[in-house]
Amino acid sequence: MTPIMIKNFKKIYDPIHGFIKFDDNEKQLINSFPFQRLHYIHQLGGAYLVFPGAVHSRFEHSLGVMDIATRVYDKICENIRPDLFDLIPRKRSFEYLYWKKILRLAALCHDLGHLPFSHVAEKDLLGELGHEEWTFKIIKSSYLKEIFENIQKDPIFQGNDIVKDIIKVSIGEKALKKIDVKENYQFSCWDKILYQIIAGDFFGVDRIDYLLRDSKFTGVGYGFFDYLQLIEMIRVLPKNSKDFELGIDEKGIESCEALIVARYFMYKRVYQNPTVLAYNFHIKRFIKKINKKKNFLKDIDSYLMVNDADIISDMNIALRDVKNLGYKDAINIILRKKRFRAVPISFNVLEKDLVEFKRMNSLKDFEMEWEINKKKEIEISFPVLKKLAICKAKDCSFLLSKMAYSQNNWVYIIPEYEVILSQFLKL
Repeated sequence: MTPIMIKNFKKIYDPIHGFIKFDDNEKQLINSFPFQRLHYIHQLGGAYLVFPGAVHSRFEHSLGVMDIATRVYDKICENIRPDLFDLIPRKRSFEYLYWKKILRLAALCHDLGHLPFSHVAEKDLLGELGHEEWTFKIIKSSYLKEIFENIQKDPIFQGNDIVKDIIKVSIGEKALKKIDVKENYQFSCWDKILYQIIAGDFFGVDRIDYLLRDSKFTGVGYGFFDYLQLIEMIRVLPKNSKDFELGIDEKGIESCEALIVARYFMYKRVYQNPTVLAYNFHIKRFIKKINKKKNFLKDIDSYLMVNDADIISDMNIALRDVKNLGYKDAINIILRKKRFRAVPISFNVLEKDLVEFKRMNSLKDFEMEWEINKKKEIEISFPVLKKLAICKAKDCSFLLSKMAYSQNNWVYIIPEYEVILSQFLKL
């Protein structure tokens, strides 16, 4: 047995996956300040105000992502197809061990850049680049520099730029080209597959973990599905004549159907729950007002020093000062008084209709806001290995051929106008 395989493994017990093991290198990253900060970032934003058990954090989610990513990696490196011999490393080889370590470290890093309350204020404060830009900055920062230098000393990492590989696998090609335009990041097919393992649209383990975890902690059972069967059936399959992507063996179709149904119902029941969205609206508005005063986006030190606990502390301060910019939202959140209502609207309702309603009822800017998304349905598309042929998912499953995702549009309005708005829009 080679020295690099003899590791002093630690373990943490996780309510979803059981014992999650990690080695000394990973322990250094887990014990770092940026990663420990994730203890204080709620996974589901303000959902705990509606589902009291939803107090889980980005910390345990990131550990879960690392654990499932490892299972998927091990699976796709078994029984390699002849056309993948030059792509997938052989088990137990140095290349296999290197990329396994990179994948695990990237999984730990993938959520480091989240704002307080996760995605709640991301679109408004961070714009198109989102939390991935801050993840990039944190990975490159002095906070992790010494840790990565220590990890780099491990014989398995010699001769490789681990920081660059971790960035590629944790952030992905599309986002990285917008975040760092100066550096010419070259993504091999293997790099793309490793990123798909973490954050792919369908088989990404980030999604698998949050569905299972959110379901358990909200108490809503829709998010459970046979993810072990899904992992067992994941394959690397041809995308075209030159490229490959993650797909599924036909024996895993039912587990894919279960995942898609779990995702659909969790969105309906939890992620787009009107009361959850209303509280998140107030939290977002409060964070934006606090940021105007504190400007925690000015540098990485300021960014890492703010978490959910800081925002909640600021809410308690605002609650006692009627002149505080966040006073009204603090009342809405903490005392639950006159909370706004989140009203879903169809894509047939245009922004000019909402402007007209606001004018007719003399509503002020802070009494009515809306969130208009582009009408975009995401078709479920991935390859399926059916005997010796490669088929499209929609051709192998009636359920998958009929289901697609689309975002809702929402109006946030003071409670006394909820019914009036619904009547105006004929909801």
